[in-house]
Amino acid sequence: MNEHVALLRKSKSSWLYPIYVPSAFRAGTAPLLNMLANAPGAVQRIVTIVTLPSQGAQYRRAYPWARVITESKKGIGPARMRCLLDAGARDHQNITVLDDDIIHVSLLERIERGEAGPHTRRYSSGVSGIPEPLLLVRSLAVACKLASAVFRLSPDVAYGAARNALFSGGVETSVGATMNKGAFPACVMFFDVDRFTMRQMPKPYQYHGEDLAMFLYTMSEEQQAFTLPGVAYDQHGGIETTIPLDPLSEEGRPHLKTTGKHYPDIHPFLRVSMKNKLGGTMRIGINWSQWYKATGTSPIEVPLDTLIKEI
Repeated sequence: MNEHVALLRKSKSSWLYPIYVPSAFRAGTAPLLNMLANAPGAVQRIVTIVTLPSQGAQYRRAYPWARVITESKKGIGPARMRCLLDAGARDHQNITVLDDDIIHVSLLERIERGEAGPHTRRYSSGVSGIPEPLLLVRSLAVACKLASAVFRLSPDVAYGAARNALFSGGVETSVGATMNKGAFPACVMFFDVDRFTMRQMPKPYQYHGEDLAMFLYTMSEEQQAFTLPGVAYDQHGGIETTIPLDPLSEEGRPHLKTTGKHYPDIHPFLRVSMKNKLGGTMRIGINWSQWYKATGTSPIEVPLDTLIKEI
């Protein structure tokens, strides 16, 4: 159930996909980029930062080892699209796109705790003995290998992601990848550049909700997205957001007002999965049970050992 952890010691920088990091107004303070400033040169050479034209010079000064490109449209949504446009122009088969506030990418390890039973923990620096940022880089390299196996095995899969490390204590690491279930990919994402054809972000999702829009686009194209349960990420909890959205307001996230227009085939299956104290929308999800009934499909789990054999 932990075969992917064994890959960590064997991992190489050549396993990594080209790394894209959308970022703005954080030159010199972006947690992920500051970590990568201490990464091996072979890693730094494959990093591309996407920022606003007014921010380009600042990012080049702060991170001279990275390639910096710009997107004139404001917001994380257009920046994500610029990553894909640039990757396509460079004939990249696969890329990984990471948020600039990522501070850990870790493999999850299933262990026994005696009478307490099984538990899943991060294979952290303390556990592995591998210091940061090398552990982040090596974990990401293993994740890219797993993602490549998913793409080879599943021709309908266009992109996917690691899972959020929160509430990961009960994760079953014998599952290598899941599709057609769960939350939409976010924060640490892996793309097949040719399969994922979205290149323009609808205006309502320009500043926030871009992850939702990307997922709904994929479902509308009758493609799938995956999650790697055995790979987790952590974000910096204290950094000030650059996204103008208040999910704690009476309205919260407004995206359900526009999904019907932009993604009419999927909109009926959307639901509010969490509300804030004022009744506003905190999170949006898919009503999977309705989706399965309407489409005659079911959740998909790919065993980890199946992915390992592909690697």
